[in-house]
Amino acid sequence: MMNMRTFLVFTFVCVATKAQILSRNNYIQKQLLCTLDRAPCDHLGSQIRDALPEIIGNNCKSCDQRQTANAKRIAVFVQSKYPDVWNALVKKYSRLE
Repeated sequence: MMNMRTFLVFTFVCVATKAQILSRNNYIQKQLLCTLDRAPCDHLGSQIRDALPEIIGNNCKSCDQRQTANAKRIAVFVQSKYPDVWNALVKKYSRLE
């Protein structure tokens, strides 16, 4: 289960991405590659990676209404800006093990 702090960090990254970090595509790409284990993770990337099994793999079942809305907004952003990464994230984190 994802804790609130992790989810809030994930939400912050995505909201910030939508605002002023958009011009820093390398930063976004670094975080996304981290979640796919294709690049080293910083602290933030590790927190995002840890949240994805709940968000993608468990369809955010333990998320509250606000968390679910934020997760959907984030998913739409990644799907539209980085569709190949989104497909890889879904493949990686949808696995039932």
